[in-house]
Amino acid sequence: MDETSLYKHKINITVRFSDLDALGHVNNATYLSYIQDARISYFNNILKRKSDDLDYKAIIARIEIDYKNQICLGDQVTVYTRCTSIGEKSCDVENLIVVVKGEENIIAAHSVSKLVSFDYRQDFTTPIPDTWRTALGEYEGIK
Repeated sequence: MDETSLYKHKINITVRFSDLDALGHVNNATYLSYIQDARISYFNNILKRKSDDLDYKAIIARIEIDYKNQICLGDQVTVYTRCTSIGEKSCDVENLIVVVKGEENIIAAHSVSKLVSFDYRQDFTTPIPDTWRTALGEYEGIK
């Protein structure tokens, strides 16, 4: 089974020369930028947010990345995103970073992020808003 079939949301990334390190492949830290771009697109899409709305009301508490294959200049990259669980104050977001070579999808990395609902003005965690819970639950089919 193609792992990408588990994901409904994806974005395409153009690898830039500035994404590369001295060895000529995408630097490991750049994967975080790709994941961030995909996560923002995902939440903007699911929550019907405007792309210039920076009031996220959430904070990243943890990110795990398993690097599996290199990404090089000229590669076609797709980043897949899904929410896998929703708790009282946090949710888990998974990403697959995939290099597309013809008909083949080569997984370059897999990540899991813990996203915590957060009030930046008062500096504390908050329950996940019901609107988020409903929208994510309906989109992903989770409760």
